[in-house]
Amino acid sequence: MNRWIFLGLAGFLGLLLLVLFLPIPHPAFRHPTPSAPASYDRTVADIQAEIAATPELISAEGRIILLEQGRPTRRVFVLMHGLSNCPEQFAMLGQLLYERGNNVLIPRLPGHGEKNLMSENFAKLTAAEMLASCNQAVDLARGLGGEVVFVGLSINGTAAAWMAQNRADLHRSVLLSPFLAPAMLPGWLAGPTEHLLLRLPNFFIWWNSELKQANPGPTYAYPRFPTRLIGETMLLGRDVLRESLGSTPRCPSILVVTSASDRAANGDVTAALVENWEKHHPKDLQTYIFPASEKVLHDFVDPHQPDQRIDFVYPLLLKLLTEENEKKKGGGTRPTHPVA
Repeated sequence: MNRWIFLGLAGFLGLLLLVLFLPIPHPAFRHPTPSAPASYDRTVADIQAEIAATPELISAEGRIILLEQGRPTRRVFVLMHGLSNCPEQFAMLGQLLYERGNNVLIPRLPGHGEKNLMSENFAKLTAAEMLASCNQAVDLARGLGGEVVFVGLSINGTAAAWMAQNRADLHRSVLLSPFLAPAMLPGWLAGPTEHLLLRLPNFFIWWNSELKQANPGPTYAYPRFPTRLIGETMLLGRDVLRESLGSTPRCPSILVVTSASDRAANGDVTAALVENWEKHHPKDLQTYIFPASEKVLHDFVDPHQPDQRIDFVYPLLLKLLTEENEKKKGGGTRPTHPVA
């Protein structure tokens, strides 16, 4: 009997090790081959047609936002919202960028922005689909002006990291609170955690396990998120980290903005990515860390988040987004070696 118990435990441990450390096979994320952008009028018409065709299940806040000057502008901003949120998250910041003379496109991530806040339509969203949505938005934005700046928050901050590594046709890629791994997770556990999230059954986690649907904050944001999408985002992050070890980022200008008070994204892993990039001497790499004393949230963009600090954050963020020649660095520490 003891022999069979021992064999059973050994088999279980062996299976657990396979689940934790056996790499997840995945197709290479598509490297886009940019085509010539459409004319300004055609691009605006295409975006407006997409907005007009918005499905009925999408809320008013979830609709794609286009703020256009009626002419091509020198700079175009693409603002991609975070997990469980929708285009409204960037509406106020987008308006401020528009008032500074820029064309602004705020897309919707697939499965997001629905009237039904308990929707499960984003449960199976993959990193490849998320990235395809971001690439499509950039391709469209190239018809709106000369220099395209891609800004991604949280899980789309990870997409912005991929853009920085792979898209030479971008003028700038901006990572806001990029989610490469969960906060407080040791680096050696990132891979096993990703494998678990991708192999275990997919389920939803409440942002606030006590208040659940009554969680205070944006009334248009989902109150929960799927575990599989966290694993998919980490998979995309690992792909970027691996590429950053051996090659210079193709985007000529990169801005990384994080907060020392972030309780969602792992700042050490982000710092490791920046360190990898710095070793290759990119043309323009700028970082800023909001100090812990300011208590800036992971989502420092949505004005409807409780304890939001947009009065403090927005002026600085706008300056970072629009005045590239002024190099600023915040405090904080970085790992002494690159991580992949």
